[in-house]
Amino acid sequence: MMKKKVIDESELLKVIDIISKKLAYKFKFGYHEIEDMKQQISIFALEGLQNYDHKRPLENFLWTHVRNRLFNYKRDNYQRPDKPCLSCPLYDPHLAKSYSGCTKYNDKNDCSEYVHWHSRNSTKKNLMHLSTIDELKDYGSAFTTQEDSLFSQISNGEIVNKIEENLSGENRVTYLKLKNGGKVSKGDSEKLMSEIKKILEDNDG
Repeated sequence: MMKKKVIDESELLKVIDIISKKLAYKFKFGYHEIEDMKQQISIFALEGLQNYDHKRPLENFLWTHVRNRLFNYKRDNYQRPDKPCLSCPLYDPHLAKSYSGCTKYNDKNDCSEYVHWHSRNSTKKNLMHLSTIDELKDYGSAFTTQEDSLFSQISNGEIVNKIEENLSGENRVTYLKLKNGGKVSKGDSEKLMSEIKKILEDNDG
């Protein structure tokens, strides 16, 4: 009979923490700050468990999985617009005809196009910061798998399925928002984490 391998919660959280610290800074972009990326890394790591077959160390497997997901996530979500100046006929990038980079306005705040752009992006940034949450790293619990690849994938997938099957309506909405890269309030995230921990504890063993 094959010897069973056990990955406990502390090992899983340690791996997620290591990966988060190494990758979050490298992949932050636009208004996605380091904490936002750590949150996303945790979600990607949890999802990656479904395909873990124990053929290589957990950290190596999740590192590759998360890194690939981050490349795609950044590509699909990088929507920070350029300043309107860059496509404006008055733009003077080399300061050949101006001191401000604009042949009409010395103060960029005198330009209605720039003011509108700045106001819109500042509002967007403030809204996103209001909903930024702490690291989402409380996923996971002790689970046992055999070395057989298929059995491992089924067992790892059951962790995610167990969470999704048992979440209450309100917390399910929060979970799906996070899973799809959305933002939630700190209060909602704390409620979600509390229920996830309870689900994992109730089904541990």
